[in-house]
Amino acid sequence: MSNSLNTNIASQQANLYSNQNTLNQNKSLNALSSGSKLTQAANDSASLAISEKLLALVSGSGLAIQNSNEMIGLYQVADGGLSGIEDNTQRIRVLTLQASNDTLSSSDRQSIQKEIDGLSESSLDIANSTSFNGINLLDATGGSQGNGTFVAQTGADSGDTLSTSISDIRLSIPSVDVTTQAGLASALDDIDSGLSDIQSSRATIGASQNALSSNVKNTWVGQINAASAASQLRDVDFALESANFSRQNILAQTGSFAQSQANSRGSNLVGLLG
Repeated sequence: MSNSLNTNIASQQANLYSNQNTLNQNKSLNALSSGSKLTQAANDSASLAISEKLLALVSGSGLAIQNSNEMIGLYQVADGGLSGIEDNTQRIRVLTLQASNDTLSSSDRQSIQKEIDGLSESSLDIANSTSFNGINLLDATGGSQGNGTFVAQTGADSGDTLSTSISDIRLSIPSVDVTTQAGLASALDDIDSGLSDIQSSRATIGASQNALSSNVKNTWVGQINAASAASQLRDVDFALESANFSRQNILAQTGSFAQSQANSRGSNLVGLLG
């Protein structure tokens, strides 16, 4: 009889429900204070795993955008150098045509040759000095392989890359001698060949710039979508969670009252039997 009186089933049940309500109340409070409904894996392990992958994609996409923009900057510097060399080469072509006319004397051609030599030297200086972050761009020594091939990491995964090769533009700078008839005979062909190489390099760089710009836009859209999906999985609906917290709070108070009543009835019964 004594064991039966000391075992208050109603009180134990009330205590169990009260503890559960307290746990739910704490869980709701944590969600409201942190703004995340995935404060621990036990809350929703599947959603947590998916959201972590999405967040990795978001951060990787952000870095890919930065990489692409930096590579666009590199190509702009390279194109600026090539533009200067092309301008010099175009001027050399004009001077060569001028020197080809027999109305000019040998002295005139010597003067033209001096300007051509100065332009050629300027082009070589541009080719040797054009660089980005200390990396030479126009002498085919840049890039991770040291052969003028530049690789941009354009996405969040290992295979998301874009490669662009810039040849040694110094080889495309023509050596022109307008002081002799033999030099004049081959000068225009050499100049046109060099111009073709320079323009081809600029076209390659321009295409890569456009591809990177398009990639930045697409990656940015994907980053926003991934961030939105992760937010839906992780972020708390404050209105819903506030209502849930209020409900758990009421249940916890009710449970405490029920437990106190159960304990009171048990004590009264023991007193009566005593």
